[in-house]
Amino acid sequence: MTRFTVRSDLCTGCLNCQAVCSLLHSGKHDRSASAIRVKLELFSGKHSHIFCRQCESPECRKACPVNAIYKDLQSRAWIINYDQCTGCGICVEACSYGAMFWHEIEGKPLKCDLCGGTPACMEACSFNVIIPAEENS
Repeated sequence: MTRFTVRSDLCTGCLNCQAVCSLLHSGKHDRSASAIRVKLELFSGKHSHIFCRQCESPECRKACPVNAIYKDLQSRAWIINYDQCTGCGICVEACSYGAMFWHEIEGKPLKCDLCGGTPACMEACSFNVIIPAEENS
């Protein structure tokens, strides 16, 4: 598994994807610690999702002044090396999808790391909203 895609039309707005992401990465149920975000549209029910597309040549990586974003060879995800990261936030601003987030409490950027190759958000979604992306998409 290298990437996933989202079929927003099937989303019920349960937020299980955000809950499992935040629990896995921060140990807490904290929506601000999730690397996937669901924008709930309560009246229309047409929810939208913000998530890292794992770009081939990501703007976040290019923008990082200390090269703290690297590609994991096993999962093929772009990962933030927090030992190198200075917390400047330039990467968050550079993402053209708005899919990097700033965690105010931790004072650091967040992005999807594909959970080492098996995205927990995909496993937590009971409605098959989050599915594997085709390799050539």
